[in-house]
Amino acid sequence: EEHSAKVRIFTPTLELPFAGHPTLGTAFVMKHKDLIEKNQQTIILELGIGPIRVAVLNENKIQMTQSKPTFEDSSDNIREIAEAIGLTEEDIDSDIPIQKVSTGSPYLIVPIKKLPTLKQARPPFGEDLRNLSLREIVIFSTETKYSDSHVHTRMFAPEAGVPEDPATGSAAGPLGAYLEKHKVLSNHQIGEPIHIEQGFEIGRPSQLVVRVPDKKMSEIYVSGRVRLIAEGTFYLP
Repeated sequence: EEHSAKVRIFTPTLELPFAGHPTLGTAFVMKHKDLIEKNQQTIILELGIGPIRVAVLNENKIQMTQSKPTFEDSSDNIREIAEAIGLTEEDIDSDIPIQKVSTGSPYLIVPIKKLPTLKQARPPFGEDLRNLSLREIVIFSTETKYSDSHVHTRMFAPEAGVPEDPATGSAAGPLGAYLEKHKVLSNHQIGEPIHIEQGFEIGRPSQLVVRVPDKKMSEIYVSGRVRLIAEGTFYLP
C-alpha cells in the first residue's frame, strides 16, 4: 500500500520514532493544504516505528491505528515512583498495578486514588526518572472533572524536554489497553470508546478517545479533534 508521506518528529531535545498528536496533526495539515485527495479518508504515514494508518473521519476529527500492546511485568518500586512525582506510596491505587505498556512508545502507567492528589503531583526531574530507568510516565485517576470522561490523566517526559504534555495520543493507546486488561472501568464493555481528559493542570484542556475493539487487542484506535492555531512559512536558503 502506497505511503502518503514520510514523517519525522522532534521534541526540544530529541527525535521520537512515534508520537500521537504530531501524527494526527500531520494528517490534518495534509488535508487542510490539499496534499491528499479531497475524497481520500485514509492515509499511511511512514514514521520511525514504521507505517501508521490514519483516518480522516471528518473535517477536524482524526483517528490513528496503533499496534497490539505489549505489557511488561508490574513495577514494585512504588515508593520511589511516588516520590519522583511528589506523592506518597499511600496515594497510589494498590488494587491495580504500576505497569509499562507500549503500542509503539512505552509509558509507565501509574494509578492514583484521588483526583485532587493527582492534581498535586509535580512533574519529575529527569534524574528521578533516569534512576528508575524510565523516560515517560503517565498518571491517571478514574475520578474526572467531566461526567462523560472515564479517566483524568497527566503525562510527564522531562528527558524529552516536555515537563508535562497537554495531550498524548501515543500514551492513550497504552492506557486504553491497560484499562481494558485490568478491567479498571466499571459499567464499561470492551469495544466501547474510552474518553480521556488531560492538560487541565497546565491550562490546555484536551480530550482523547481510545477504543480497544476486542480482547485480542490486535489494533487500538486513538482519535481526537484537531484545531488549527497557527500558520507560517519556512524559507530555506
